[in-house]
Amino acid sequence: MSKTITVEELAANLKEHLAEVREGETLNVTDEGRTIAMMQPPLQLEQKGVRYPFRNLELSPPPANLKRDPVEALIEDRRRDRTGISFKR
Repeated sequence: MSKTITVEELAANLKEHLAEVREGETLNVTDEGRTIAMMQPPLQLEQKGVRYPFRNLELSPPPANLKRDPVEALIEDRRRDRTGISFKR
């Protein structure tokens, strides 16, 4: 089930609303008529694969050893953009 409440209602009755979520209720929290948050029991989120969103994240390999300091390269690029003058590489 889903229920819509305002931020003020949530703040005034936080314990009661958290109990509703624990019991399986989904709460849509609104502020000035716009939904700003959704509270769901952890099991529902886990079934959707949201609980551990980065568990299967594949990391790219670390960059090869660089011959230049990346910060120096960025500074040089900015200077080149501003002046049009090319510096040493």
